[in-house]
Amino acid sequence: MFQAIRIAVNDEFGALGLFLRELPGCLKPGGCVGILAFHSGEDRRVKHAFREGVRTGIYSAANDEIVRAGPEERRANNARA
Repeated sequence: MFQAIRIAVNDEFGALGLFLRELPGCLKPGGCVGILAFHSGEDRRVKHAFREGVRTGIYSAANDEIVRAGPEERRANNARA
């Protein structure tokens, strides 16, 4: 319940929507972006925006799968801690 109140009070979906609409104009040609979604409501909106962007030609590609760090990257990150 606290999460729902926080999302509403902070207009988090509105801010995410604005970010996703403005993002194409912020990227250089060939640029990449990574987005961390912290719950399914955000995840769904991000996936929809990128699928629609690929469909309309705004983006050349979007990853359908979650990208996770592999063993080598996890070891390298732990070595820096």
